[in-house]
Amino acid sequence: MSEWHRFRKAWVFPWMGWACLLAAQWVPASVYARQADGLAAPVIQAADPPIPQAVEEGLEPEDSLSSSVYDEDRFDVGLENLDWISKTRVGYDGGFIIANSSEANLQSGNFPFQMRINGWGQLRHSYEQSDLASNYEVNQFALKRGRLIFQGSAFTPDFFYFIQLDGRSSSGDDVRLLDYFLSYDVGRHRWGLNKGVFGFRTGKYKMPFQLARYLSARELEFTDRSMASTFFDVNRSFGWGLYGQAGPQHKPMNWEVAVFNGLVTGGAETGSSGTLDNNFAYSGRLFWYPTGKWGPGELADFEGHCQPATRFGMGFANSGIDKFGTTEFQAVRVVDSGKRLSTLLEQLPTEVTEYTVNLFAVDASIKYRGWSTTLEYYFRNIGGFQGASIPDLFDHGFWFQTGKFIVPDKLQLLARWSRVMGNSGTLGVTNQSSDEVAGGFAWYFREQHSKLVFDMTRLNGAPISSSSLGIDPGDSGILYRTQIQFSF
Repeated sequence: MSEWHRFRKAWVFPWMGWACLLAAQWVPASVYARQADGLAAPVIQAADPPIPQAVEEGLEPEDSLSSSVYDEDRFDVGLENLDWISKTRVGYDGGFIIANSSEANLQSGNFPFQMRINGWGQLRHSYEQSDLASNYEVNQFALKRGRLIFQGSAFTPDFFYFIQLDGRSSSGDDVRLLDYFLSYDVGRHRWGLNKGVFGFRTGKYKMPFQLARYLSARELEFTDRSMASTFFDVNRSFGWGLYGQAGPQHKPMNWEVAVFNGLVTGGAETGSSGTLDNNFAYSGRLFWYPTGKWGPGELADFEGHCQPATRFGMGFANSGIDKFGTTEFQAVRVVDSGKRLSTLLEQLPTEVTEYTVNLFAVDASIKYRGWSTTLEYYFRNIGGFQGASIPDLFDHGFWFQTGKFIVPDKLQLLARWSRVMGNSGTLGVTNQSSDEVAGGFAWYFREQHSKLVFDMTRLNGAPISSSSLGIDPGDSGILYRTQIQFSF
């Protein structure tokens, strides 16, 4: 294939399409509002009750057509039964919101019943120039994420719910229940503590472990997460846990611990389904803001901090995995081929029936004068093999990423290096490694509400399989990705 032909496929055609999409995305700035991408319940500042048309125009109620709506002679219900209407607010505040309060004083802003509706999506063009003759060339548009979110509170502002639906090209017309959990701020509601000091959470949600998974995909600087963070990921599962905050409010230290069905298990269950074992997984995460306010944007420095804003964190995850639970047993991958560990174990003369996985992560982030830099390092130990004599397998890796706003709040240049190393691919005999080096840029039309990202990634043998990243095990070559993101 000629270089001009490759250039047209990777650049000219995709950019023509993106230009049309961007034109459609350009909407008045007044439509958008800054939105904090957290799990806390939304807060609405109540406005004054709307003024009836009759009063506004100086008319008596009987002269106004609208007043007949509240005429007790025409309807069986009385005014006292329609009182909830005057205590309901509908509008936009980081999402479309419906809120209701039973309090007479709406100016308190205390709305026990709230629902915020958000949506966001990522449309991506991917083109892979592979070094391997056996690899099929990828050149496609795809919906990588299409999300619809319902969140809010019920009965009390301290009882929070979160429901997230997800659709994508790889799943066809199917839409899945990606997240569903309930949170209860026990400390605030029962003991009068500050918000977020001590709470309980249960449902299907992200296991607290690594920073890369903790971040929402809409807050990433590149089109997606790194190769290393995906390799060491534990993702979502069913379970319950505790969360809280310690230290002063201006320099908070946040923590979370949880017990789940297992590592990388999603919505799978034990028992009759037969895809999970009975071993729980345990995980936790701690992160701290030692210099105070972090500001909007989980990674990018939209504020252009005059003083360094810093964040440090660490996490752990652990689970015993036995062969009965095929979901976990067949999920663990090795360095650097990306083969399943279960595939290697099947080649042994004796059957391995169980082993234990321990993971640990540390991370550090800083934002300063338009610069944003993040480093996260992972460690994984697989041991306690039952049924065969195999030494402990040790893998480690990291992703190091930096960005710089050339045009404040608009144009950001990006660079990233990701690496995975270890001896799991040879069952402890020798070490192997895989690298990912990437560069690109992001143009923010309305911060995270609407942005365009382009990145170019060099791979030398990927150890993962990820439809979100567009990477398959053993991939070697250059991957071009262009993505537009929109949200409301």
